[in-house]
Amino acid sequence: MLCLYDEKDIPDALLNIKIPWADYFIKQKVTKYLDGTDIRIVNIVEESSLLNASTIYGKFSDMPIGIGDLSEGCKTLLCINHAIKTHNIANFIFNITSCGGNAINHLITEMTKDVDVYAYCEHKDFGKDKKNIKIKVGNEIVTSIIDAEQAYLEMCREDHLWGDEEDA
Repeated sequence: MLCLYDEKDIPDALLNIKIPWADYFIKQKVTKYLDGTDIRIVNIVEESSLLNASTIYGKFSDMPIGIGDLSEGCKTLLCINHAIKTHNIANFIFNITSCGGNAINHLITEMTKDVDVYAYCEHKDFGKDKKNIKIKVGNEIVTSIIDAEQAYLEMCREDHLWGDEEDA
């Protein structure tokens, strides 16, 4: 289950991965452990193909590009996937702000089926509405993306993280 927190209420026991590329991806040598689940992430999020552990086909051309040129959202999911595969996910909370709706949707619908992933975000674009999912927002469990977006907005609005610009 995706467990969303307000950035101000991160549990002390979790290591805060504020910038996944800098704080996790490079230090953990994520590219040494790429497998089929990582290839699927690149295919879905980037709409591209992984050639090897350091090269992908570019989204807008057939020219190979370095793995460092992946979107920040895709690299964030690769970090989360690595933590899941190495059974260390319970030690971290990831900043998923760089993830767009497609990446967060993949995280919710595919990656958190059998494991809890702790995260926080500075936006509420969680992708296409899905039903029959579970997302924990603060202490509330919701079962659709629309409900998660609303609950997260309310939680962050209460803490004055976001204003009421949408309601104006």
